[in-house]
Amino acid sequence: MTLRATRRRQAGFLVIAGVFLLVVLAGLVAYLATVSSTQQAASAADLQSVRAYQAARAGADWAVYLLLRTSGGAGTLKTDCEAGSTTKTLVPGGNLSGFTVTVSCSSATYTEGAAAVRTYSIVSNACNEPAAGPVCPNTTASSTYVDREVSLAITD
Repeated sequence: MTLRATRRRQAGFLVIAGVFLLVVLAGLVAYLATVSSTQQAASAADLQSVRAYQAARAGADWAVYLLLRTSGGAGTLKTDCEAGSTTKTLVPGGNLSGFTVTVSCSSATYTEGAAAVRTYSIVSNACNEPAAGPVCPNTTASSTYVDREVSLAITD
């Protein structure tokens, strides 16, 4: 009789071990799903960041081209920049579509020896959610907002 009583007490031990194993495996699956989703979100944000930088760089290059390769005239970037400061908007296409670039230019003339030298200061700001206008940067944007700025100075 004592042998049968011992077997009945041990019958539920594997059920407890099985439930423990299921809980541990479910926790592991939940953890891996969270890590995977966080990694995908970080990767998407990194890609948007690189695209924003490239859009800002394209805006700066566009402004340099307009300053150095085109002659002055009414309404041109060079003439407006030489008059004080100006802001132009560029909406790129292709892989950079979805971004808006705001390019600001200002200039100053300095005397260097006997020559007058004009220095242009260019600030190119690209974002994926421009403010009304459209203008970058946007101070009230969503959690997926990306903004990059490139600035440079050139002399003519």
